[in-house]
Amino acid sequence: MKPPLPSFSDVRFRLGRRFRKQQEFAAGYAPLYSRLFGTVADWLAAAPGDDSLADWLVQTGASRSSFDVPLLLLAGLHRDILAGRPELDDLAQYYPTVGGGRLIEENGLAASFRAAVEARQEALARFIATAQVQTNETARGLCWLLPACMTGWPSLHLVDLGASAGLNLVADRRHFRITDATGDRTPLELGSGRPTQFSVRSEGAPLPSVRPVVPVIRSRTGCDLAPLVLHAPEDEQTLAAFIWGDQPERLHLLKAGIAALHAVDRSESPVHLVQADLPEDLPRFLTERLSSLLDAPVVLYNTYLTTYLADRGASLRSLLAAWAARHSQPVLWLQWEPPWRGPEPPEFGWIGWTADLWSGGEHRQWHLAWTHPHGTRIRWLPDLAAWAACWQGEVRTCAPR
Repeated sequence: MKPPLPSFSDVRFRLGRRFRKQQEFAAGYAPLYSRLFGTVADWLAAAPGDDSLADWLVQTGASRSSFDVPLLLLAGLHRDILAGRPELDDLAQYYPTVGGGRLIEENGLAASFRAAVEARQEALARFIATAQVQTNETARGLCWLLPACMTGWPSLHLVDLGASAGLNLVADRRHFRITDATGDRTPLELGSGRPTQFSVRSEGAPLPSVRPVVPVIRSRTGCDLAPLVLHAPEDEQTLAAFIWGDQPERLHLLKAGIAALHAVDRSESPVHLVQADLPEDLPRFLTERLSSLLDAPVVLYNTYLTTYLADRGASLRSLLAAWAARHSQPVLWLQWEPPWRGPEPPEFGWIGWTADLWSGGEHRQWHLAWTHPHGTRIRWLPDLAAWAACWQGEVRTCAPR
């Protein structure tokens, strides 16, 4: 028996709370979007019937996750702005991603925003109803890149669970610079891209010495509920729309990531994206796509995926563990995910960086760090030293047996 559909009053409350939380998260990081999220939260605070636009949004978003709706609404508008639609010219003046320099403190932002939504109501309703949130934060490739460099493995097969367009599968073609907050250690440089594309500030437990040598990537495979294969400029524009409009530097990084993806697709290990509805399709995906990979360890990773899953990713662990225990090669699973259970992160919205290794009939797990969802800051934890120690020295306890 299906659970009853939520009432419109429940939808209104959930949406209002989610827009407000997004406003809080974006404050100080993306001031334009923080203001826009807050503006919509104010609309939703009105009583039903008092604000027609709020009533429209409640009806439009009733069938979608309340987490998705704020991202989809602003992405739909940003897509139109990037496409140069004249109805949004006034609002575009506030968007640095298209060269807008108008200050958000000036009068007119709220009115321009409301007029833009009203002008594109029908198209936005279709987008909110049908589009999938695309995770295009290309700094998240560090999730697998740094640990892979520490293993000492000569080669590996790389797998992204929740790959979107697959840009993080080519993190080895980007350039990460990890600096110590104290300034006492030499920055760690990872990846072949130039110049530095991602500057990461780290603190907490000291980062051990790492040889910045990436194993040979024998294959690159990603799965997603709605993989976005970048066949045409329109696909790239849809992906770019999920960049927040006051962050032109992230848009620049996205374009560099797209260029790296196209370069890798001309190599011997191109990116392959397949459709899979996780967690239900995970056993089939593992069996059909990964079970035959017997010439090198398998490294799987997911970044900010579990938020979008009905069970918050709880079943991923048991399904993956059952397969990994049977696989003859070592299996390393890396995650950047919210801590649904266990200790609280040091700052609001931060996510946990964890590692699980199945090798030689044994399973080991580490909580390496806390990190900002966009990978700009990392706080290392004591487990990092234990992780590093098992790959170093004469007795490499994590090495394949």
